[in-house]
Amino acid sequence: MKWIKREIDPVQVRSLARRYEIDTLTASILVRRNIIEPEQIQFYLESDLQLLHNPFLFKDMEDAVDRIITAREEEEKVLVFGDSDADGITSTVLMTEALRDFGLKVLQKVPEGEEPYGLSKASIDFAEEQDVSLIVTVDCGISNHEEVLYASQKGIDVIITDHHHIQAEEPPKAIAIINPKIPDCGYPFRDLSGCGVALKLAHALAIARLGIPKEPLALLRAGQAIHQEICLNIEKNKLSTEKEGNLEIEAIRLDNLIETSRLRIISDSRGYFPSGTLEKLEKFLRGRIVVAWNKDTIEAFFKKNFAGLVELEVLDLEKVVTPIWPNMSANSLEELVQISRLKKYAYGPYSTIDTLKHIFNGYLLYTLQSQSLLSDRMLQLAALGTIADLMPLKNENRLIVRKGIESLNTAPTNGIRELKIVLNLGRPLGSNDVAWQITPIINAAGRLGKPKLALDLLQAETTNEAIEAASQLIQANNERRRLGAEAWEVIQDQLAESLKKSGGKFAVVGSSKIKSGITGLLASRAANLMKIPVIVAVFKTDGTCTGSIRSGDTFPLTQLLAFSSDLFLDYGGHDSAAGFTMKTDDWQAFLERIAQFMAHTELITEESELSIDAELPHSFVTPDLLQLCRQFEPIGEESKPLVFCSRNVSMVDAQIVGKNGKSHLKLTLDFGTYKWPAMLWDGAQRLERDFSFRNNDRIDIIYKVTTNYWNGEERPQLELYDIHRADLKGL
Repeated sequence: MKWIKREIDPVQVRSLARRYEIDTLTASILVRRNIIEPEQIQFYLESDLQLLHNPFLFKDMEDAVDRIITAREEEEKVLVFGDSDADGITSTVLMTEALRDFGLKVLQKVPEGEEPYGLSKASIDFAEEQDVSLIVTVDCGISNHEEVLYASQKGIDVIITDHHHIQAEEPPKAIAIINPKIPDCGYPFRDLSGCGVALKLAHALAIARLGIPKEPLALLRAGQAIHQEICLNIEKNKLSTEKEGNLEIEAIRLDNLIETSRLRIISDSRGYFPSGTLEKLEKFLRGRIVVAWNKDTIEAFFKKNFAGLVELEVLDLEKVVTPIWPNMSANSLEELVQISRLKKYAYGPYSTIDTLKHIFNGYLLYTLQSQSLLSDRMLQLAALGTIADLMPLKNENRLIVRKGIESLNTAPTNGIRELKIVLNLGRPLGSNDVAWQITPIINAAGRLGKPKLALDLLQAETTNEAIEAASQLIQANNERRRLGAEAWEVIQDQLAESLKKSGGKFAVVGSSKIKSGITGLLASRAANLMKIPVIVAVFKTDGTCTGSIRSGDTFPLTQLLAFSSDLFLDYGGHDSAAGFTMKTDDWQAFLERIAQFMAHTELITEESELSIDAELPHSFVTPDLLQLCRQFEPIGEESKPLVFCSRNVSMVDAQIVGKNGKSHLKLTLDFGTYKWPAMLWDGAQRLERDFSFRNNDRIDIIYKVTTNYWNGEERPQLELYDIHRADLKGL
């Protein structure tokens, strides 16, 4: 293994530490991971749900909300149609509950048994039989052009919420499409899960219940002029006045809570405003509800500077907010700027009215949460879907998962609570625990064609229902494991033959003797074992085959899919995991296409590399590191655990441990101030071969810091990635 530690600029590290009021170790890790922009950093340092992007940034969101409002007014029936995997199941549950809370009559449906992925004509026929006039898809729909047209012909409208790539030049002709991967969709973050997209529609409906989307708003502030470039004064972390004597009037227009324009008028040094100021301001605010901080101050300002010629109907935000947050009382807006936590994340110019905007958004968020319109349960479901679908844990996905897991640990829903009990997961769960222990079991139901088991778990209303659902889901997971083991026996010889035929570059297996729901598991197992791209497909009785492709992160699976796209009925994924559906008649042509692609694609066979986040002196290696690691939670896709390096570490004990033929190396390492237990998995052979405990070797190590739970106790430990004698140069 090659150890890599990227050189970084110490000046940049100190600048980040000052600006964001963090220690230099945290700042150096951010810089080394190239997390240096305010928009990125805020999702690592903050847990404020204000940072969630406004759902109305989706250009079709208002149309979707309007259509749902009409459905409520007309007492229409709505069908929520989802996918059968964990992301689709959580999406279905979230959207069903959000629409019911909105006052709608809601049915739900996901593919059962061998039914195909996506909205089907049979499902639309079912909707027609149930007098459904609106279908809302979740985690699917973007490739269902014919089906959406078929629904329209039957008088059924369709709203699509999805996160998959669009394969055609044009999207389906739906009433509204909420998909961050659609070009020009308006949304600033493309990597939401299907359940994350469902959360956005639920969030928009929650805002609609407050009546805000139809109310044009404006924020207004007037007072002493404040310097706009906060970044220029970051060392002192305070704003300065523009020029002594200057006054300013600032206003922001909000439509659907989105800033659409802003106005700033500055006086001269004597405090005189340009002629026409009142007319310009009146035009800007016309027809809007005006929100300001301290109505008396605003009225006094205009009375003094405009001879009382201005009469404004002002909503006093201070009177609304201070009963909730008493520490804000008796503070001017200018004083609140100084203590604003979010101002440090300004991308450029920052003005006093931006603090007013943060307070207003914070109040609306508080209202949504206190009325359970944007609930912890929604965040739990979205977190599960995001983790299960391997979405990148960056941007607002970090916030969704962090808050969702916090809620899973403190107040899990009935089904998740009972599932944790059955799995003996009494400890606090991290994102990695959820990824390995919870979401695979939810996925197991869909893999067996029994997604209702997962729906029952997540929608269990009583403890008894939850216990029964958890028990059945565990049984389904055990069945999935059995089927996986049996299928492995069926395909492993074919895999070996395919590997030999390809010259060791790839392996492809197609069979009618395995279930389509476990192709991904089989492909993952083979890819991990063989260290090459693997395709496992199942031939179905309807003349189609579905397959899963797995590889390491360094192989361009998306390019392979694009190279063969004309053969597919549907496909999608990313460079480490993908899937497809095609006609069985095209299988041979697909094999030839793969061979052509692989003939011109070089597999990366270089020594594996591991990037080091920080090299730590011995005095830094204490249990306090756990708190630093938690700062970088959640851990998952595109957010790897922190990797540390320490040199010249003394071994005070070494043992070989393990069961079932697995031999791990358990060490005790002395860092002076603290002795650490450390594990090197499958590392027993390294003892004596690479270093000798009897010779009191000192070692260089790269590692992550974890918590070991055993018999109700938790202890910090090190998990070693690699180890060298201290006299060997690891870098």
